[in-house]
Amino acid sequence: MESRVPSCQVANHFCPTSDGFNIQTYHLALTPIIPKTVMKTIHLHIQSLPAYTPPGASLYLAGNFNEWQPAEPRYRFQQDGDGSYSIDFQTDVDILEYKITRGDWSAAESDARGNETPNRVTKLGFADNELWVRIESWSDLWQEASRYGHNENVLLLHPGFYIPQLGRHRRIWACLPPDYWTSGKRYPVVYMQDGQNLFDNPDAAFGSWGIDKALNRLFLRGNQGIEAALQPIFIGIENGAEHRIAEYSAWKNEEYGGGEGAQYLDFLCDTLKPFVDEHLRTLPGREATGIIGSSMGGLLALYAAIEKPEVFGMAGVFSPSLWFSDEVLPFVQKRKPAFPQKILLMAGQQESKTMVSDLLDLYETLLEAGHDDHDLHYDLHSDGVHAEWFWAREFEHALQWLFGDMPGHVHGISGDFIKFHLDEKARNLIVNVDRRLQEPLLEIRDYCHYREFHHALSHDANLIPYADWENCLYSIRLLSGGDLVFSRRVHLNQVAIKKDPKRRKLPAENLQAGNLQTSHS
Repeated sequence: MESRVPSCQVANHFCPTSDGFNIQTYHLALTPIIPKTVMKTIHLHIQSLPAYTPPGASLYLAGNFNEWQPAEPRYRFQQDGDGSYSIDFQTDVDILEYKITRGDWSAAESDARGNETPNRVTKLGFADNELWVRIESWSDLWQEASRYGHNENVLLLHPGFYIPQLGRHRRIWACLPPDYWTSGKRYPVVYMQDGQNLFDNPDAAFGSWGIDKALNRLFLRGNQGIEAALQPIFIGIENGAEHRIAEYSAWKNEEYGGGEGAQYLDFLCDTLKPFVDEHLRTLPGREATGIIGSSMGGLLALYAAIEKPEVFGMAGVFSPSLWFSDEVLPFVQKRKPAFPQKILLMAGQQESKTMVSDLLDLYETLLEAGHDDHDLHYDLHSDGVHAEWFWAREFEHALQWLFGDMPGHVHGISGDFIKFHLDEKARNLIVNVDRRLQEPLLEIRDYCHYREFHHALSHDANLIPYADWENCLYSIRLLSGGDLVFSRRVHLNQVAIKKDPKRRKLPAENLQAGNLQTSHS
């Protein structure tokens, strides 16, 4: 016979059954576990505004942290004494998406032609984040740009310069230092690709770098790390539209073409440079001649520096299209530097799945070819994307390193996040990482046997056996939440350990990541 137990509605209550027994029932209340919210502090600065922005305009931040409200008072920028704008706020989002408005979506930031731009996106890695942005134009005022035109130091050097090596014509621009007309001095020269994107130009389909304004800002602020005698002249060569890919690569790609880079480089060195040196007051030597480009233009700048070191003493390589050909890195590796060259590598971690790895492989290949680490500099920005606004934002920093005295071994990926020491008896590399890092992962690449080791790290001491690769050339790369925060290529026997006669093991805090000596093999 099946017995039935009546339900009981009151917690901890005895309920009589049909056979006289009492059944005590309990109700268990479960409290859900709510993940701890981590607040991040944001310091956002507007680096530059269009010249036609109304004086004293109220600017607002809208994004996924405030339901995209275009004029919320608490997200109004503060105007500083020098006329610049900034805002400090806190949010719990991990991926920050935002735009800037003048109080309405009809007056939001836009590209040079007034078109809506994609949301700005930044992955917030730490509790404190500082961001710099540059506004290209406003959606309701972009036509005002025509009233302002170029700065007076921007010249159309030639409306249709002939390229005899390729049988084509090209417009050539020059951006002169602000004191060019009064100083009587001679100046270094930097040759830049995609000339139509260099100045505030409504015809720039993807935005502009605004280098004329950047040069003026540096001049007015006392050059900020750039020696007064080294203010450069910039020569902007407009790209050839449908010929751009072909001209900017010395190598061919089965899908995209290419292969005219050698002829284009001959044009720069043998035809255009003599013309510039004849018509402008230049310093024509290699030590005062540089080349800068981005994307395919960055690939061309790299090729030019390696192929013609007797012409170019410096190069700015922004987000280079290293994916274009498997022949690029072998070409770099085989060309031993005949002269010292300053080479700056710049990219963003939001560009593509391979950009960060490709750029670091290039940096390490340059070292392997014999370039001095102090002549190399790389920056990998967590919020950087493959876009003109990103390259424009980092342009002034590039100038300060190429023409100033910033040391090349201080890279854009910090070594403060990781510390090492060796347990030689147990053959362990002991690794400690900063507690701010999220999901730290250590990648070790063995260049002797072409192997990779991956180690998920804790925030305590991590023991990494090194017996299998102690005599090899290898690289250490530290990632936090998928973002690269540290990279070096070294030999293990180059780790500088100071021997203590009373104690063989060295405390981790005494061996900073900076003590790893970069290999020049």
